Amino acid sequence: MGDKRIMILILFTLAALFLAFATFCMFGLPYMLMGPRVFDQLAERREQQLMAGLLLAAAISLVLAPFFATGLISDAGRVQVMVETLTGFIDRA
Repeated sequence: MGDKRIMILILFTLAALFLAFATFCMFGLPYMLMGPRVFDQLAERREQQLMAGLLLAAAISLVLAPFFATGLISDAGRVQVMVETLTGFIDRA
């Protein structure tokens, strides 16, 4: 079990590193080349807005991945406990 946790930690760290590099390539590199005027044109460029939204969605999914990954690989009883814990709704029939 310990090897799986180390591998998942390495994969999440690698994913975060790639996400940070993609963000740098989208925002940092143009800023270094063109200066602050590159952000003045961000409101007009639809493709840059789309890429920024996709990077934000990737960052949010990377943060939420450890919470949902356990539910995807668990049996039905453990998934129900995870859902009740995340939503705060505990149905005791």
